[in-house]
Amino acid sequence: MKHPLLSLGLAMIFVSLGYSAEAENPYKKSKVGDYYTFKMSTKISGVGTEGELTQTVSAKTDKEATILLSGKLLGQGMEVMIPVKEEKIDLTKPYDPAVATGNVPPGAKVDAVKQKEGTEKLTLGRNKDTMKAYATQWESYKMKMSNMGMDFEADLKVWHTKDANVPMVKMEMSSDVMGFKIEVTMELVETGNKPLEKAPEKAPEKAPEKK
Repeated sequence: MKHPLLSLGLAMIFVSLGYSAEAENPYKKSKVGDYYTFKMSTKISGVGTEGELTQTVSAKTDKEATILLSGKLLGQGMEVMIPVKEEKIDLTKPYDPAVATGNVPPGAKVDAVKQKEGTEKLTLGRNKDTMKAYATQWESYKMKMSNMGMDFEADLKVWHTKDANVPMVKMEMSSDVMGFKIEVTMELVETGNKPLEKAPEKAPEKAPEKK
């Protein structure tokens, strides 16, 4: 399962490089408890892996939002949980995922060249009962990254909308990495707001009985 994790990491790096910052940070209108779940589909040399990635707003002030990232990968009869990661988003600045998530490795040389852009109406959801139509804008990029003597190239297309308080609603990436043909798709399948689970309170320790 190392290759799906590698492909997911590369996909998020390229999304970070190709993201077109909006005038207003997309998380600025979010509320604590808002969550966004994406379906992930990965193909590596024709072998498919499915998974989900969820972003949850765990805390928010006028200047900062805290986002928890969690998820899982399913494939080859195994389930791998993606470790929970916390992001701090500066709401006073346009959203820059390369800075917010630290996805770009130190010393890496990166290049993103926009190819095309346009608008499209997307209908996204987990099933027909949850489908929702979004008016989106999209951009396509040719991506290049050089790090530690290795070169990566990718074709990337990202869709985003002002109708959702999240940086993107869909992404498609294809790349050749270390002899593997990698294709990754992510799209929003569920969004909403729910109370956050609180950690159970620790019972106070009893004082030792006097003999």
